[in-house]
Amino acid sequence: MGILWLILGVLAAFFVAWNNGSNNAPNSIGTAVGAGVISTRKALVIASIASFIGAITLGIYVTDTVMRGIVNISLLGNMVIVKGMIAVLLTTGLWTLLSTYAEVPMSVHVCIIGGIIGFGIATGTNNVSWVTVAKIFIAWIIVPFASAATAYLLYKLFSKSFRDPGYSRISVIIASYITIATPTILLLIKNLSINNIVFTATITIVISTLITLLIYYYWEMKVRAGADRVHEASRILLIMAAVAMAYSFGSNDVANSAGPLAAILYALGYGNTITAIWLSIIVAAIGLSAGILLWGEKIIGTIGERITPLSPLSAYTAQMAATLTMLIVSRLGLPVSTSMAIVGGVMGTGLSRGIHNINLKLITRIFTLWLTALPATAVISYLLTIFLVQYIPA
Repeated sequence: MGILWLILGVLAAFFVAWNNGSNNAPNSIGTAVGAGVISTRKALVIASIASFIGAITLGIYVTDTVMRGIVNISLLGNMVIVKGMIAVLLTTGLWTLLSTYAEVPMSVHVCIIGGIIGFGIATGTNNVSWVTVAKIFIAWIIVPFASAATAYLLYKLFSKSFRDPGYSRISVIIASYITIATPTILLLIKNLSINNIVFTATITIVISTLITLLIYYYWEMKVRAGADRVHEASRILLIMAAVAMAYSFGSNDVANSAGPLAAILYALGYGNTITAIWLSIIVAAIGLSAGILLWGEKIIGTIGERITPLSPLSAYTAQMAATLTMLIVSRLGLPVSTSMAIVGGVMGTGLSRGIHNINLKLITRIFTLWLTALPATAVISYLLTIFLVQYIPA
């Protein structure tokens, strides 16, 4: 029976990853597509590759939190863990699928955390780390507003450079450097020792400088060939921001399916904790990329067009604000949805041009569905866990 539970766990995790990728693909590319700087198909290919790399390089931090930071699985029997986590995955996958059909960018982290809470309560409330849950809830509250505030400030900062050809050169250099340096620092920094700080700073400066120079010379080449300076700068920066957001999406959202799958693999005896996490990340990363590539255009319009009209400038600032926010919370190991960050970023750019530019009805609908998802998935997962544990033989 063990192999059957393993197969079911892998399929359920892949199902969640697929739906996560398809539902959240617009978080990284919706603004670029909405601003008209890249085709949908090219954007999907780029996002699928970048999210896979993000999942492999930074995904371990949030995956570990989801695997054992919310429910203390060391206190539970192996088959209880397997059945409970499968209940979490099935609940999350189905809820996300329904959200995609409704063309709403669902916060899949809300679903997965709600499901894990339901599983934990089903096995005894003492097994749930309510302190960790509280930290996650606080992060959920902070992230949309932090992203909105960052987007507001970035819009004000770059508004002149996107309109004045004389500032386009410096905009390309500064924005490129920030886009490259941020994930590099977060990837390399392991602790606050002098040696690690010096190593991280040195590698970051070298990598960021080299890539920034390549991007700058590419921009110069396009301008000399006749491209408009401002339009080409905004196009390059927006595509860079989309890639960075896809990277941060993979680094954080891979945990939605990898965390529960890692617990399943560990409970079934497939390697130690670290081995189980890495095997799960690989499965989930493939599922995310496949979902983005093959079904990611379903709700692009919601992010790219319906919340607020997007220009290259507003699209870039929304994307970059969400990216910076998500990379930081990913490195801290907090499971926070990219949907929260990008919706906040788009809201921030809209507010910088006046509240009348925001589709408040759609925003209300999105936030309402997010709030509904937590208790709904908790209840469904609770009931499904009890059913699987009590009525389905091991």
